[in-house]
Amino acid sequence: MAVFKTTTTKGAFPDAQFIAARDAIPEAIALNPIVATQSVVISGDAPRVNVPYVSVDPTANVVAEGAEIATSNPALNQISFGTHKIALLVPFSNESLRYEDAVTLITDSAQKALVAQADHLFLAADADTNGVLPTGIAKIPAAKDSTAGVTEVTPASKAKTLDAVLDVLAQTTDKGATPTSIVMRFSTWAQLMAITASDGRPLIEPDVTASATPRLFNTPVIFDSQVPENTILTMSAPDVIVSVSDIAADTDSSAMFTSDSSLLRMTMRLGFGVAKPERLGRVIVPTK
Repeated sequence: MAVFKTTTTKGAFPDAQFIAARDAIPEAIALNPIVATQSVVISGDAPRVNVPYVSVDPTANVVAEGAEIATSNPALNQISFGTHKIALLVPFSNESLRYEDAVTLITDSAQKALVAQADHLFLAADADTNGVLPTGIAKIPAAKDSTAGVTEVTPASKAKTLDAVLDVLAQTTDKGATPTSIVMRFSTWAQLMAITASDGRPLIEPDVTASATPRLFNTPVIFDSQVPENTILTMSAPDVIVSVSDIAADTDSSAMFTSDSSLLRMTMRLGFGVAKPERLGRVIVPTK
């Protein structure tokens, strides 16, 4: 991602450009198609996004030849969510721009910072006391009685964790989910790999643990350090809606003119919402 450029007519063409988030930070977990569904690109400084979705699917009927076909109307609904503004400001010396390696290092570092913050907001952002900004997927309250929320299971012991993951996948699927991925820290995955049967054999086959793309119960496993400790998430991508803006990358030397340096500023917006939270699963791994 090239973000450094200069122009001779600063007034009309400032050192600024807009880069599609999917091109600039494809590693962000919110942009992974097996984690969430991408919706509209946020334009401008939009604080909220409204996205329609089908809350009740239409019904297909069996009819006799030549018989009238009954009308089936899907129920449309709308999900509305706020957007987080992510910003980054990095100073660098003008001399460093003369070296391509230095430019690459600065750019790569800025990209990693954006990905880390976007992952944190998507996975682990605390609930907004004002109810405006979206809560991270791992922090959405669990369903209780008639209260909507994610499907949560806490096994009695670590040895039962794999059973709990299977239980959550079963429960969410019964509620209409399409399990598309399982997300956790690698340290949590290490705990699962250490679980053994009574004869000492690992419950997760070595071929699975050694795979570059591991799967658990035929569901892809994704590792992300922003997931809270001892937490396993089961995702249903069709039920998680994500909107991102293009990334605005600006460079300017006037603010640091006296030190012969420049500033790189990068900004973007990220918003997300869950249409049916009960289709998402969460397993809380016991600490002992």
